[in-house]
Amino acid sequence: MNEEYISPNTQAQDSDDFEIDWMEIVSKVLKKWKLILAMGFGFGAIGIIAALTMTRHYQVTMTLAPELRRSSSSISSITSLLGMGNVSLSDNTDAMSITLFPEICNSTPFLTSLLNVPVTPFVPREREVKEGIVATSTTVFDHILRRDRVRTERQRRNMEKADAEYLYDDSVLDESRLTPRQSFCVKALAGAISADVDKKTGVTTVRVIMDDPLIAVQLADTVLSRLQSYVANYRTKKAIDDYNYYVMLADESYKEVVRTQAAYAASVDYDRSVILQSVNSEKQRLQNEANLANQVYSQIVQQRELAKAKIQEDKPVYAVVQPAVLPQRPMESRVKTVLIWGVMGGFLACAWAAFGEDFWKKYRNKATTRA
Repeated sequence: MNEEYISPNTQAQDSDDFEIDWMEIVSKVLKKWKLILAMGFGFGAIGIIAALTMTRHYQVTMTLAPELRRSSSSISSITSLLGMGNVSLSDNTDAMSITLFPEICNSTPFLTSLLNVPVTPFVPREREVKEGIVATSTTVFDHILRRDRVRTERQRRNMEKADAEYLYDDSVLDESRLTPRQSFCVKALAGAISADVDKKTGVTTVRVIMDDPLIAVQLADTVLSRLQSYVANYRTKKAIDDYNYYVMLADESYKEVVRTQAAYAASVDYDRSVILQSVNSEKQRLQNEANLANQVYSQIVQQRELAKAKIQEDKPVYAVVQPAVLPQRPMESRVKTVLIWGVMGGFLACAWAAFGEDFWKKYRNKATTRA
């Protein structure tokens, strides 16, 4: 088999052909400085238009630290005072963990409960004094759909026309069958509300992003309070059900105590002069029933008070480390947007001067030769 011999000189020559002449590239770029400036300013103008027309968003961050779960020391002291030292309450781990906060915030029942929350848009003090503009209360649902931004009569007529042609009833809120507008608002809230949990410390950070700073603060406060209520209701539901059950048993047992005591008292009053053994046995039986009913009632009352204390014991406590504060600046910087567009235009012009123009000339020459 004949193998082609490649000399070292040929290899060196081929490697030299692939070397990039940086000085030549810099020279090409400098020669096109007018084009670079023109494209930079042109894209900067586009950036100015984009910055002036873009929707500005405001972020509100709240931080809360949950109470660490401890043994039921207070419950144990209550049981000892009630004479129930042998009663032990298992401190099982709750199925509801703080790590589920993000899933709760993005769940459909939680988000739909926020649609009818009343909010008030932000009006700067200067405009309120000079122009007499007063903020009108609205709901999260109407704000997301921009129904609260109707200013002119033409806009109002267009909105009424759209409502007349709409085929669904937004006043009825069914979580299993949301209307298109309701579904749109739920998706918007899912993207605007987030919760991050530090699994080591348990510190939860709730973030709300809206296009109005005051509405962002109000919605963040509502989200935090609803989140606390949601978890508190879950953790105390079993204890509340137990308490209601013991209340019902205590009422029934009390009625039994009253009935047996009345029967025994009547037997004593009417059979005071009778010495028959059968009468005395009946009287003894009624007395035993009254004593037993009284003992059962006392034990049920103790269980009722214990269940009442368990409700408070299971109720979670959260310390708000960072409350909601009105943001002073939006998340998006208009200056940054203009600079990004301007730099992008200059970069494209440099790429064209360094590589694009030569590539275009070669492509055009090849096309001409083929033709």
